[in-house]
Amino acid sequence: MSSQKTSPIPWLVWSDSNNEIIVSGELQGQAELDSLSRYAQGRPVTVIANSGDVRLIRHLTTMKPTRQILKALPFMLEDDLAEDIDKLHFAIQETGFDKEQQQYFVNIAVVNKTTLGEWLSVLSEHDIAVQHILPEVLCLPLSDEDSHLALVELADGYLIREGNWQGCFIEKDWLALYAQQLSDKSLHYFSPLPPLLLDVAADADKNLNLIAEDPELPMLLLAQQAAKQKWNLLQGEFAPKKPVSKAWLIWRPVIVLGGVLLVIQFVMMIAQWQQNQSRLEIAKTELVDMYRAAFPNEKIRVNLLKRQLQSKVNAVSGTVSSDGNFDYLAVMNTLTPIFESFQSVKVENLRFDGKRNELRLSAVAPSFQEFERFRVAVTETGLLVNPGAVNNEGNVVTGSLSIKEAR
Repeated sequence: MSSQKTSPIPWLVWSDSNNEIIVSGELQGQAELDSLSRYAQGRPVTVIANSGDVRLIRHLTTMKPTRQILKALPFMLEDDLAEDIDKLHFAIQETGFDKEQQQYFVNIAVVNKTTLGEWLSVLSEHDIAVQHILPEVLCLPLSDEDSHLALVELADGYLIREGNWQGCFIEKDWLALYAQQLSDKSLHYFSPLPPLLLDVAADADKNLNLIAEDPELPMLLLAQQAAKQKWNLLQGEFAPKKPVSKAWLIWRPVIVLGGVLLVIQFVMMIAQWQQNQSRLEIAKTELVDMYRAAFPNEKIRVNLLKRQLQSKVNAVSGTVSSDGNFDYLAVMNTLTPIFESFQSVKVENLRFDGKRNELRLSAVAPSFQEFERFRVAVTETGLLVNPGAVNNEGNVVTGSLSIKEAR
């Protein structure tokens, strides 16, 4: 691919396992990328970028490249670049020490951010997920010797690799000018050479050694070498994201909805807990007030209030018979509504007889009829009631009742 949207795009599908081309072709521009979508599904995709769109720089420095220095590299190169560095993407390939130059080096590839972004965007629009982008010149075979070059005919010119981090694309019209600097070199060529280079090789002064390699289709040669490259132009903000599985895309709405429901449930639980806490505080306050009203002379300890109440219950329960035949608290719970209903009847005395397991009650009523109604109401609760002496003293009637539990 190149920055020119209408430039031809050669492509192929290569099988590593079978070591063969499955299908290949050439598009007439980026508008035809849709035809490659079906080939890209389930396969790793590598884009080989036109060398004219990617500049390779070997930056030398006396300082050892640290993380801070690498971050500052764009500003160090600002004077050597024609474009604003904010518009450029910098991808670092390798750092090390150059023994010949006695300096540290950093290999950097520079490409316009807009160009790179447009490549990724148009490929994504056609459902083509890209894992690697490599400059085409780095996809030619590399020799260990600095004096060795690699050449292949491509489109309307020649792609030439001149070293580990150096190369160029020469249009056919400019080949003669380039050939003038070819001396003391070994040229490995993978496609037929033009007569011009043959003439240069025939010149003994040039000392140009031509080495014929097995001829290969240019795209096949680039694809095979690209598969061996671990470096990637896609770094930083352009780093490829991990692919999302189709199963995740299907289940993601359900999982998101489930997460939302869990959050709502959690919020509701928190709200209910807070509401219960508020009710508990109100109930605790009311209980303290009731306890203070019942026992005004006692010091209240809120944290020990339950224990204090239990001690009061135990104190009351201690007055009942040891054999447990009389449930004092249950009887009092039964009688309390009767006491509240008969406001005119005043209970003057309550005494429990542990030996006889009975509660003796003394009360004052305004009339004999009212006292009798009171006795009948107590009897109707299911308790056993034995009336005692009833005396009429002027305007009031006093009487007693002996109360037992029914067995």
